[in-house]
Amino acid sequence: MKKSNIILYVSLLLLVFAILFLYYLLSDRNVIKGYFKSETYGDKYGFQHYLEYYKYYYEPKEDADFYKLYDKVNKENINEIKLYYNNFKERMDKQNRLEEYDFNDNIIDENDYFILFDKNNRDFGKNYAKFYYYTLYFYDTSLHILYVLHCS
Repeated sequence: MKKSNIILYVSLLLLVFAILFLYYLLSDRNVIKGYFKSETYGDKYGFQHYLEYYKYYYEPKEDADFYKLYDKVNKENINEIKLYYNNFKERMDKQNRLEEYDFNDNIIDENDYFILFDKNNRDFGKNYAKFYYYTLYFYDTSLHILYVLHCS
């Protein structure tokens, strides 16, 4: 095999690994694989306060995967989760984007799962106002939909 062919094959192999690594870095590892459909709603003009709303649809058999990574909803955190959804809805309303937002917080119950990241539950060295920056992952087991809210 010629030296130029070896260099070409090695270069292509490195390119493939680089693309796979970049995909790994950019993918959201909190979104469980196996969804059959997704919807994305983003603020194309967002600069400082950016709102993103995602929906991922799953088959019922995927429900079991959520208990491994997510927290189980309980009576104590239902109202807290609703506060984040209400805050997000208010922000969507201020941006005249309610047609994109169809979440109904009445579906939240103790059979569901969630992950909440906000700047106040992470050690950033200072306190932030509630709802300043957050990402909420909520999986509804009755509809088999993962809802993701991102507010920054």
